[in-house]
Formats: sequence, C-alpha cells, structure tokens
Amino acid sequence: VLMFFMNKAEDKGRGKGSGGSEKLIIFGPTRGRRGAELKVMSGVETKNPGYFTKGVREKTSNDRGFDTDRLIFKDDELSYSLGKQGTTR
Repeated sequence: VLMFFMNKAEDKGRGKGSGGSEKLIIFGPTRGRRGAELKVMSGVETKNPGYFTKGVREKTSNDRGFDTDRLIFKDDELSYSLGKQGTTR
C-alpha cells in the first residue's frame, strides 16, 4: 500500500498547520487500502475528536465481497478493544 498527499500549487498554505485539510491518495489492494484509510482516520480522530465520529450510526452491509460494518461501542468496550495505551490499533 502506498499513500501520497495530493496538494496543488494553488492549495499551498491551506493544509498542514493552518487548520485546513489535505487530500490523501491510497494505492494498493482493496483490503490494504481500507486498512490504511482506517489507520489515517484513527489518527485524525485522535487529534480532532468527532471529525469522523460525530453523528455516526451503526451500519451493516449486505453486499457480497469486501465491505465494512460499523458498530457503536460503549466506553468500557472501546477501552477493552483498544488494549492498554491503544496497543491494538
């Protein structure tokens, strides 16, 4: 899996450190891309709580093949699933 930031010359100064956002492109097999996407989302959510999780609801997919389901964890379930100091992230 390869990831690159996609910044254009006219976007200079809008991204890193200025409170803006940057586009990220992820290459690789489907499962690896999704894993990388979730890892990046976790990092963003750690630095900016609620960025991805505000208003999120449970979702179960009926699609065949690869897909992602969402489950809402209670606080104690979340801390257990992440492990000591988030080691299972």
